[in-house]
Order: sequence, then structure tokens, then C-alpha cells
Amino acid sequence: MKTLYDISWQVDEPTYRKDPALSQSTLAKYEREGFANLSTLFDHVSTPSLTFGSMVDEMITGDMESFHKRFIVAEFPKLEPAQETAVQEMCSKYGKMYKSMDDIPDTDIISTLNDCSFYQRWGSEKRIIKIKEQACKDYYRLLRASDEKQVVAQSDYDDALRCAQQLRSAPGTAVYFGKDSDDVKRYYQLKFKSTIRGVEYRVMLDLCIVDYKRKVVIPCDLKTTSSMEYEFGDSFMKWRYDIQARLYWRVLRDNMDNDSFFKDFELKDFRFICINRNNNTPLVWEFPNTNYDKDINLGYKKLRAPWTIGAELKSYLDNRPAVPTGIKAVGLNSLGSYLQKKFGLSSDEADQAW
Repeated sequence: MKTLYDISWQVDEPTYRKDPALSQSTLAKYEREGFANLSTLFDHVSTPSLTFGSMVDEMITGDMESFHKRFIVAEFPKLEPAQETAVQEMCSKYGKMYKSMDDIPDTDIISTLNDCSFYQRWGSEKRIIKIKEQACKDYYRLLRASDEKQVVAQSDYDDALRCAQQLRSAPGTAVYFGKDSDDVKRYYQLKFKSTIRGVEYRVMLDLCIVDYKRKVVIPCDLKTTSSMEYEFGDSFMKWRYDIQARLYWRVLRDNMDNDSFFKDFELKDFRFICINRNNNTPLVWEFPNTNYDKDINLGYKKLRAPWTIGAELKSYLDNRPAVPTGIKAVGLNSLGSYLQKKFGLSSDEADQAW
């Protein structure tokens, strides 16, 4: 029997990450930050919350052996999230050159702190004192000795393990992470590529559940959230998870449609399985009409379709214009038209407003 893995893009994660095809995270970042931040669009971002989410993902979708190949659990003084991120960046840049943080020139430290937006309102001297606290120096030395593994605190490891165990046992989520049967199979971290309207995209799904008997596929993503699980809708809008749901669904659907075995399978609407590390009451949320092909209008809020965003972004990346589309570099620009687009107003609403 053919499996979903058989039609996936079978590359390792480093190869996947380096591929130039656009990803949902790139689209979402561009949609949040806009044209002005194109130069930083592909910068690597690491935060304690993202690391925690990766730990839970690894525990759920991989195994503990793979977890310990990627992470090292250690006791180290508790740092503020901003300090942890800055020290990680500093070690990434200078760890092979300097054994101690004290050896790094202050100019390079300030440059790194600027990249991390580390207490930007403070003066340089105060910022350097803050990042050179003994706990930060100890953390820097620990990172250098970790052999490129990601260092995580014991307390974070314990919380992540508790989240993983709860996801596997809670009444609402246990079925998603249960044991396979002859008819139902679970696939973790499958990768796919597809070209949509001339733009190439890549996706990696946390979980796909395939019911071969009923010919049904359920695509899922695991989210660790700082908000309560019952408030996931707010996180959904803030981080534009609609982009992820629609892009993942469409790319997977394209790959299934191009396969003689899977083309007749039903692809269910995308589901998010979310858990708060402190509340530990996981919930499952479904995004209705995931297959909707156009922009979605929610009152004055427009959720642009991934391929709308992707086509615009690809054009900017290919041509590198000085100003975004719709703005005249020479001549008069209309504030009415600009604000109409900004707030998603119809022509009639714009006429009433002005």
C-alpha cells in the first residue's frame, strides 16, 4: 500500500530550511512587518518561546533519542528572555573566536545587541553591563561547550515533557497521538513542495493522520502558546496562522491530486492542537473552509490569501523596487487611496469617510 510518506519531499531538515521556495513563516513575517523590512525577512530568529515549542514538537513528533541529539539539558542561572536570546546570538557569531564574553570587543557586543533589539532605549554602557552579568557569562561558556547542541534549562525541559505527556493523555488530544492501526497511520514532519500561480512553496507538517479505510487525511499543527488554550483565536489572528493553514492544505492537496492513489482521498480542514505550558489544558481548533482560494474579509480586517502575498513578495524579491506597489516614486500620491487600502475599505465606505 502506498503511504503519504511515499509522495512527500524526502529531504532532511537542513536541506528543507535552505531551499529557496517560500515558506509560511516567511509569508506571515512579511505580512506582519511589510515592505520596509524586506532586508531582514530571512534573518534567523531564536527566542525562548520558539525553543520551548521546538522541544515539545521534538518530544511529540520524534523520539527522545532524536531530542537529545538536538538539545542538551543543563542547570544554569535563570536569564531574562532578552538576555538568553542575546547570548545565543553572541555565541553563534563569536563563540569560535572568543572563549569568554569578556574577550568580545564592546563594539561587536553592541552590534549584536542592536540586532536582537536588546533594551534599545538604554545607553550603550548600561546595556553592556546588563549583558555581562555573571549569569550571562556562564551561559555563554556553556553554549560554547555544548558541541552545537541547543542548551535548555532543566525547568524548561520538565515543562516541555509535561506538555508532551498531557497532549498524549488528555481526552481531547490523545486520539491525535495514539498508536497506529492497520487502517489509520500517523505521519510526523512530512515535507512537500508545490508551485502555485508561478510561485514555489515548501511546507513541513507537524502531523498528518491518514485513514486509509475511509480515504481521509487530517492535517494538523502543534502550537505551544503563551495564551490560554481557549483564547487561541487571538493568537491565530496575531500571528496569521490562517496563512499556514491555507498554504499547508493547498500544497498537500496539490501533491495528493498528482498521485493516482491519493487523488480520491478527502483532505479535511486544517486543525491546530494548542497547549499552554502552565495551564496544560490542550484544545483542538479547526479552521473552517481551509480550501477557500481568495482573500478573506472579516469586517475591516482582510486576511490575504497566501498566494496573493506570495506573488507580491516574489515580485519584490526579484525586482527590489524602491517603493511598494501602488506608491508613485514621482508625482502625487493619494492619502485617500492609501488609507482605503490600509483599512480595507470599499469604494463606498471610502467615499463616506472622506
